[in-house]
Amino acid sequence: MNPFLLDILTSTWLLHAENTDAYGAMLVSLLRGDRINAEDFSLAREKNRPYVLSYADRATAETKPLNSANLSQGSVAVIPVRGIIMKDDVECGPRGSVSITRDIKSADANPNIKSILLVVSSPGGTTSYTDILSAAVSNCQKPVVAYVEGTAASAAYWIVSGADKIICSSDLDIVGSIGTMLEYMDMKPYFEKAGVVIHEVYATLSTEKNQMLADLRAGNYEPLRKDLLDRINSKFHATIKANRPSLNPTALTGKTYFASDAIAMGLVDEIGSFDYALELADTLPSKNSNLQTNNDMKSIKMLAVWTAIASFFGFTENIDSKELTQEMVGQVNDKLADLTTENSQFKTDLASRDEKLAEVNSLLAASKAETLAVKKEFEDFKALDAGNETTTHKNGDKSAEELLSDSYSYNRIADQNS
Repeated sequence: MNPFLLDILTSTWLLHAENTDAYGAMLVSLLRGDRINAEDFSLAREKNRPYVLSYADRATAETKPLNSANLSQGSVAVIPVRGIIMKDDVECGPRGSVSITRDIKSADANPNIKSILLVVSSPGGTTSYTDILSAAVSNCQKPVVAYVEGTAASAAYWIVSGADKIICSSDLDIVGSIGTMLEYMDMKPYFEKAGVVIHEVYATLSTEKNQMLADLRAGNYEPLRKDLLDRINSKFHATIKANRPSLNPTALTGKTYFASDAIAMGLVDEIGSFDYALELADTLPSKNSNLQTNNDMKSIKMLAVWTAIASFFGFTENIDSKELTQEMVGQVNDKLADLTTENSQFKTDLASRDEKLAEVNSLLAASKAETLAVKKEFEDFKALDAGNETTTHKNGDKSAEELLSDSYSYNRIADQNS
């Protein structure tokens, strides 16, 4: 089977509805076995071939292949996103999402390419790989400008929503159709008319295999809507909201807008010519500018550190230099050697001091122990002496009572004599 026909028949679509009939006619042609002539193939491929505008000066721009090895510094990669968008390249012209993703990543990695210009003219396409291509656009480190020539709808808008700027070529350009649909064509009657008998047999435990398709054929669309279309649509909306935070939420219903209305809804940024879009791509700052700012801040901090080091060591020349000269390195090494020697001597003195301190502490401990021993010996002697103490009376000694009695008698006699 024709691979393009197979993709059409088996894919879920993010496609502007006004284009479905036209592609339906293509489907009928493919089913009949009709082919497009070689000249049409050639023209279609040429329109979808990426290229690079290589120049040092815009006036001297040359068109070169994207993979050219001799691109001028500051070149702009021009990558078309035209026609119906399929995952893989198709014979009748459009490059698939896989190839476009590869083109974008290649341009982003090329040091001679400054920015990327996407030229868009597409009503959408299949969901397969669309989210990956959209992520490749939004994750580019280089500026990306999307230039709409006619239509950027559904899957095509999903892809370009991550561009830094979206420019329309005309007020009549169509943008939007942010929604998900599936158009199913039941081919059974076609084959049955041709005499083909189709038998479907399932394993015993495969009770839900192809159930969604069976519901669809029976006219029960809710399982497909809930389990397939709503899930795809949810991711579609989340990506658009993240890429275009100022977007009016009413633009997410699947409606399409002319360019001027799309600007008001936050879907696109401006209307301008191809040359204007190219100039914009040429002048937008790189997304690495934040990294450069951080590097500049680091340089400023390093300069402050170097100034402090220079002041500490007494350097007076090249104080504002961010790099050390050989002479300055030698001076720093000499200073560090001196500091190392001084530090070693300090450690030696500190060790000697610690030894003397330990010796003094040892003497103090011994003295304290000796003092305690003497004190204990004195206390023991005192206790022993108290235990051996006796009372001895001499002849003629009076007791306390007798002394008191004598004193009373003496005082009494004295009073009488007076």
